[in-house]
Amino acid sequence: MKLTIHLSPVVRDNATTVSVNNTTLTVDGIDYDLSELPDGATALHPVLGKVTRQGNEYACTITLGHAPTAPYETRFPEPILLENHSGAVDLPLHDALPTAEEEPNA
Repeated sequence: MKLTIHLSPVVRDNATTVSVNNTTLTVDGIDYDLSELPDGATALHPVLGKVTRQGNEYACTITLGHAPTAPYETRFPEPILLENHSGAVDLPLHDALPTAEEEPNA
């Protein structure tokens, strides 16, 4: 299965979590079976946004929660392209990491 995940960044307290197992996409702990979408179809989903399917290729858009101080790559993310992926999906950082000068006892 090929899956393109487009990310829609939004400031919020909690980070988004995503994983994939076969055709099941899990977002923030809730499973969505992408195979239920008929081949060639497009649907609007409250969590997955615009979902499309062409054969074994799927695409969707999910909200990417991030902190106000998130790095540029999080606020303006590139799509994530997965092929035959199983497990957690690496997402951009929720918050900027503190620099050595900002860390206590540095």
